Parts: sequence; C-alpha cells; structure tokens
Amino acid sequence: MPSRKQRKRAQKERRHEYETVWVDGEGNELEEPPDDAPSTPRERRPDAKKPQQKGSQRRSSNSARTPLPPSWRRAAKRSLIMGAVVLVFMYLINSKAKGGTRAFAAVELGVLYALLFTPFTYYLDQFSYRRYLRKSGQQPTKR
Repeated sequence: MPSRKQRKRAQKERRHEYETVWVDGEGNELEEPPDDAPSTPRERRPDAKKPQQKGSQRRSSNSARTPLPPSWRRAAKRSLIMGAVVLVFMYLINSKAKGGTRAFAAVELGVLYALLFTPFTYYLDQFSYRRYLRKSGQQPTKR
C-alpha cells in the first residue's frame, strides 16, 4: 500500500494532467481537429500578464492625497461625528439602566468623547501636515 505522501503526489499529478478535446457545434467530441482550428492549441502561461482595465488600475503610492493644513473647525466637525457615534453606542449598550438615566449617561459620554477628541484630531492633523511638508522639502509656516 502506498504511503500518504505517495498518494498525495499521485493525486497532484492527476490534477495537472490535461488533454485537448475538440468539440463541434452540436457538442460532440471529434477525433481530429476541425479544419478552421489552429494547428496547435495555444498554451496558457501562468506568468503571462493580463492587460489591465482602466477601472481596475490602482493608484501609486506617490499619488497619495496631500494633507490639508490643520484647522480647529475640521477637528470639531470630526469630534461631533465621533461624539454622536459614541452616544448611540452607549445608549444601545447600556440597556440595564432604566429611563432617563440611560439617556443621560449616554449623552454625558458622547459629550466627553467629543471634547477629548477635538484637540487629539487637531494635533494629529498638525503632525501629519508637518511631516508631509518635511518630506516634500517645504518649510512649515511660522505663526
């Protein structure tokens, strides 16, 4: 009885075997290739590259978005969105509390997260903008 490794190798060899079959318009197999068929079938090479379509092209790493200068207004907008998400999340998670306590706790946490998130996003934007300027060879503007 062949070993497990030998059986796997035989299965692999059978999977990779193939033969060319000629079929007529009605779906019947033919012994010989039809007259209009090429004399030798083209083989598909695994390393052959397919032509890329315009829609499937990826952006190169060099064409990344340029960061905008940091602004408190943009940071506040982001933190309001984050606060609303936290508010809804805490309201849904805190299902054991009854009535107004549940809503009040969710509002408190939403406001707290929004207040803490505002300076965090501003300084994160400032860091990324300064890094971009340093990489591009420009100098950040002094206040």
